[in-house]
Amino acid sequence: MDRLWELYEHWCMEELISLREFVTRLKAGEFGIFNRDEVVGFLREVEASVLENIELKASENPMLEEVKEERMAEISQEIDELIADWDR
Repeated sequence: MDRLWELYEHWCMEELISLREFVTRLKAGEFGIFNRDEVVGFLREVEASVLENIELKASENPMLEEVKEERMAEISQEIDELIADWDR
């Protein structure tokens, strides 16, 4: 999973492609061959990281607390959709 994280950091954080585009390109084999368990584990790790960041930012800024739950649900839904897309 470290290799997936390295790819994610480069393509999504440096090259600024979306997570959805990254997963699409990953599925097409552009970055090598990865099995479902590796990809699902990676996506759940991304989800946990983003949710943790949302919690942190909301604790630092009370105005963000209002949208925290909605945003967290959106992130979880997006990750679930990406996993479903992988399975198609």
